[in-house]
Amino acid sequence: MKFILKLALKSIRYRKAALLLSILSISLSVILLLGVERIRSGIHDSFTSTISGTDLVVGARTGNISLLLTTVFHIGYTNQNVSWESYEAISSSPEVSWGIPLSLGDSHKGFPVLGTTADFFAHYKYGHNLAVQPKTGSTNIEEMNCVLGSKVAKELGYEVGDNVVVTHGMGKEEFMKHDDEQFVVTGILGSTGTPVDQTVFVSLFAMDAIHSHFYGQEEEEHDVFEDVLNSHEGHHHQEEEPNSITGFFMGLKNPADILAVQRKINNYKIEPLTAIMPVVTLTELWNIVRPVEKMLMVISVLVLIVALGGILATLITSLNDRRREMAILRSAGAKPKHIFGLILIETIAVILSGILSGIIILQAVAILSKNLVAEKLGLMIPMEWFTINELLLLLSILLLGTLVGILPAYQSYKKSMSDGLTVKK
Repeated sequence: MKFILKLALKSIRYRKAALLLSILSISLSVILLLGVERIRSGIHDSFTSTISGTDLVVGARTGNISLLLTTVFHIGYTNQNVSWESYEAISSSPEVSWGIPLSLGDSHKGFPVLGTTADFFAHYKYGHNLAVQPKTGSTNIEEMNCVLGSKVAKELGYEVGDNVVVTHGMGKEEFMKHDDEQFVVTGILGSTGTPVDQTVFVSLFAMDAIHSHFYGQEEEEHDVFEDVLNSHEGHHHQEEEPNSITGFFMGLKNPADILAVQRKINNYKIEPLTAIMPVVTLTELWNIVRPVEKMLMVISVLVLIVALGGILATLITSLNDRRREMAILRSAGAKPKHIFGLILIETIAVILSGILSGIIILQAVAILSKNLVAEKLGLMIPMEWFTINELLLLLSILLLGTLVGILPAYQSYKKSMSDGLTVKK
């Protein structure tokens, strides 16, 4: 066996120029297959961990996915809002532990502005129950203060103490700006890889006061900043509370009550509401984009098949050129089974070299681009050397490569038996 291994290694070194292309094609296939798997895994993990620890998301009557996109991902609009009275009634139910009101509709230079309360930073969780933490400053959004997501601060170059002017409406087009009402940045959040990174957080009551002043709902001219200051002295009075909100997150005292509370909200008599379980709806949304994931995997598999086909073609076409080599080996005492083993070992060595080089290149690229991908795309690529899925992929490549090597090895075995010690024409 040692003799065959040494012979195979010497043969590979002698024909390294031809085999290098085969190793390169396998390496590229491994990079593509594992790269797609890691990106898929990273997207899936980032996607499903956008929100955790929240039992129900509630909004006006709409589709489940539409409500999730609006409240969690800040994508799209809602046709109707939830009245503040309904929010207070539901969030004060005995089964409810906490509620986080959400108000959307404003933006700042293309980034959504979310009106909420301090409860957001106290109860909102992402990933494996991770809390949102400030990188600099604090999470104080009282009065005319605001907190920025990491991507907002980085792209716009904001620091604590800077002023922010919000614009009515979503998107990059600026219209109906609240120029006379400026928020002061009190904190910048750490990166989370979720929509939080792209959000400007302000006080729900400050947002409502700005809108009331902007649309002339107050008959008397006064400073909105004073309105907000007054609204935070003691408890909020009914007239200082918003008329409606976009929706709200809820946490229950007992998770076993989720279905019962969801049913009660969906059958709410006062106004039509929709309550969704975010984990379930996230899975529904992921299933919609699953065909794209499968298509990428199919393309990767096709590339691998082409690479293996190239190796097969290279080995088969080289058999005729190597018949004299095989005859010399036979004359040196090698048996047909040794010839078979030689070709098979060469093939496996090429496959293993391609796999190892592909893994090393992919890992190096992943390490170098990790921060850039997280910063630009908000995507955390897994950095482990191997996951179960990756191991299965690598074993599949090795198995397929071995099977590919059997055909030329068998042909070489047959020819060595018929040729004997001389090459027959």
